[in-house]
Amino acid sequence: MPLTRDDLRRLAAVAHARGLGFVELVGLAELDPATAFRGAVIRGADLRGQDLAGFDFSGAALMGTDLTGANLSRAKGVTAKMLDGTIHDRATRFPPRLRAAFWSGAHPAWAEDWGRDRHGKWVSFRIPGTAVTQRMRWIPPGRFTMGSPEREPGRFDDEGPRHAVTIAAGFWLFDTPCTQALWEAVMGDNPSEFKSPDRPVETVSFQDAHRFLAQVNARVPGLDLTLPAEARWEYACRAGTKTATYAGPIEILGDNNAPVLDPIAWYGGNSGVDFELDDGDDSSGWPGKQYEHTKAGTHPARRKEPNAWGLYDMLGNVWEWCEDHWHGDYTGAPTNGSVWLDADSVPDSARGAADRVLRGGSWYVGARLARAACRNRLAPADRGGFIGFRCARVQNSEQANRSEGQGGASASEWSEPAATTSP
Repeated sequence: MPLTRDDLRRLAAVAHARGLGFVELVGLAELDPATAFRGAVIRGADLRGQDLAGFDFSGAALMGTDLTGANLSRAKGVTAKMLDGTIHDRATRFPPRLRAAFWSGAHPAWAEDWGRDRHGKWVSFRIPGTAVTQRMRWIPPGRFTMGSPEREPGRFDDEGPRHAVTIAAGFWLFDTPCTQALWEAVMGDNPSEFKSPDRPVETVSFQDAHRFLAQVNARVPGLDLTLPAEARWEYACRAGTKTATYAGPIEILGDNNAPVLDPIAWYGGNSGVDFELDDGDDSSGWPGKQYEHTKAGTHPARRKEPNAWGLYDMLGNVWEWCEDHWHGDYTGAPTNGSVWLDADSVPDSARGAADRVLRGGSWYVGARLARAACRNRLAPADRGGFIGFRCARVQNSEQANRSEGQGGASASEWSEPAATTSP
């Protein structure tokens, strides 16, 4: 006899206790298609690749369920609200009325692949003529307080005054700093000191980053990448958090020792741990390290934990260029997340053109510099083995009015245009 909904709930509890998906425990063949999922509350089920076409999902709740590659093309009762919070990808087959589950219309030509996971929406593009792809994460619109409170450990005066910033339009952001593989695919060379394809490209100036942007946008029409505004960078880094790091508050135990950073960032306290290249920097004399090490440098991207929006290495590894001119504090800063440029900016007489902002800290810095609010400044021609960048795709108001797709995080994007700006 096929299993009923009550049977399913009991088995789901057993499966959860054993660390299994309930399908792993009983198999779909044992489930009654008419009743097994109808009205069921399923949390974190593993339905990857399953043929669910004949099942009735009316009234079900599927929080955190992985539907990657699953077939729901003829499933009954599937709604937009039900799919909000599930994990799926381009291979997931939805009922015809929900098939455009990511883009409200035809997908843009630059999008090579896309999907959704526990961090939200992602999309990737490919450099023509190569196998090199780059993933971007959707950063939803919202409001946050920029800067640090006066009592935050390690705070600098240029991190205030704190002020509210409203990001009215969502945007895409690289999930990692630009890698050496991506740089080489676009530019044909590699200026990095610590060479390996999956490491961030470094030893790149602000001007170099702009040369990359010109080249990649020419190679992939419609991509329209930019450097992020400083406010958008901090908003994306925080990912809804209010603490010094996206992993929590910071306690600085030594110049290079803040335990909260270890799971999320390569910084002076841990950047020599498992460093495998021959040409590392001598770190034997660095004071107050979290771990003892004698040679340090960058590390491959995605080795540390991401923030809640799926962004890796937002703190540590390499400093990241922003588009803004440097300002000594936030007095007069825009409150809408736009780039802060001064038409009458005066170049530093000793450094040439006006300084630009960098954010995020690096493998070379102490603990206080690897905080979400920390700021740095360099001349646009400056380079170093600790300087990289990541790119954003931010629509202007004209682009935002086009129906290219919906990037908001709400369930409404599955069946109708969302109220927020499209990606």
